[in-house]
Amino acid sequence: MTRSAGSRAEVVRRAASAASGPEPAPVDASTTETHAIRRYLLPSETCAIAVRRHWAIIIGPLAVTGFGIAFLALLLWYFTSANLIVKYGVWPVGTGLLLWCSGHILTWRNDYFIVTDKRIILATGLIGRRVNMLPLTQVTDMSYRRSPGGRLLGHGTFVMESAGQDQPLREVEFVPRPDAVYLKVCDQLFGPNVD
Repeated sequence: MTRSAGSRAEVVRRAASAASGPEPAPVDASTTETHAIRRYLLPSETCAIAVRRHWAIIIGPLAVTGFGIAFLALLLWYFTSANLIVKYGVWPVGTGLLLWCSGHILTWRNDYFIVTDKRIILATGLIGRRVNMLPLTQVTDMSYRRSPGGRLLGHGTFVMESAGQDQPLREVEFVPRPDAVYLKVCDQLFGPNVD
């Protein structure tokens, strides 16, 4: 009877995984550079997840910069070179757009979502660094949602409720591979090593 129950459970598991699509890629601390996150960890902590936020976070700045550069090129083409305001005014504006977009890209490259065996950490910012932390013991409820765009591109938003007051780490947007990350976080919250 155990074999029959086990095979039924296996059939149900296979049907559920086939309905939900391909299995997400594994997520662990090796998915990102360890030297970049080591400074946020305590000596007694074990990193379970360390991921850079999804690249979709920079789509807006890339689009604005692309359209801005295209508009400036159109201005240069349309107006004659005799128009000095356009000729010399376009270059500083274009350089400013490129620097602004580069700042967003560099900030994205330095943003990390980290889950250890003791806490959840979100480190953001390039020049002004902001590190938000929530102890795992205070997480009372956690969910994630995926918009149609997030499902298409592969990111989601994590929503965490805690026992305390309003915390700065309530929502974490642009989490890559949210299905796999959610399972790893649940494993840290409810796994066999939890006290």
